[in-house]
Amino acid sequence: MEERIIKENTGLIMKIANYFYGIDKKDLFQAGALGLIKAYQNYKSSENTKFSTYAYSYIYGEMYNLAMNKDLKVSRDLKKLYYKLEKYRYTLAQIKGYIPSNQELANYLNMPIQKIEEAYAWALNVISLDSIVEEERNLYECIANPEVISPDDKILINSSLDTLLPLEKDIINARYYEDLTQSETAKKLGISQVKVSRYETRSLKKMRDFMYM
Repeated sequence: MEERIIKENTGLIMKIANYFYGIDKKDLFQAGALGLIKAYQNYKSSENTKFSTYAYSYIYGEMYNLAMNKDLKVSRDLKKLYYKLEKYRYTLAQIKGYIPSNQELANYLNMPIQKIEEAYAWALNVISLDSIVEEERNLYECIANPEVISPDDKILINSSLDTLLPLEKDIINARYYEDLTQSETAKKLGISQVKVSRYETRSLKKMRDFMYM
């Protein structure tokens, strides 16, 4: 049974593995297969969540744990620095008309170039919040599976949810905790799908801004 489940979801495992760098793909596949089996053992067919969606966080969690064991884990400060640098790089690009180099960014921020390079080295080794397409789900859609989220990240995510307005929070809960589509969310809340889409985008941005400010 386990071999069949792994075979049927090989594509999903390999797709998630491609988001990690500097780690042997065979090791990533083994970690992903372990996560898949854990997901299968905990999944209930009566749940409204698709198995692939449910399994994603387990697979990613095992791969991420492997990454941490490979000394790829970095401090929260370094993660925040990376997102801060990206914002300043965008600002400078608007001013200069081209994407500035790391050295130009260092000069602008009066920051050692080594620190900037360290932050971008991290970005090459861990998955970013925005790198997963909707079908595969992103970090916010994994929060209903606490087994693969660290206590610190769980606190941070919950705190970011508290920054939302009531309707925004209702939309996020429906989309990412209840795994409803935008159309289903609109029907449940009695609003248009366009409004769900607009509020969802705005809410996720508010959460990201809170988490990486």
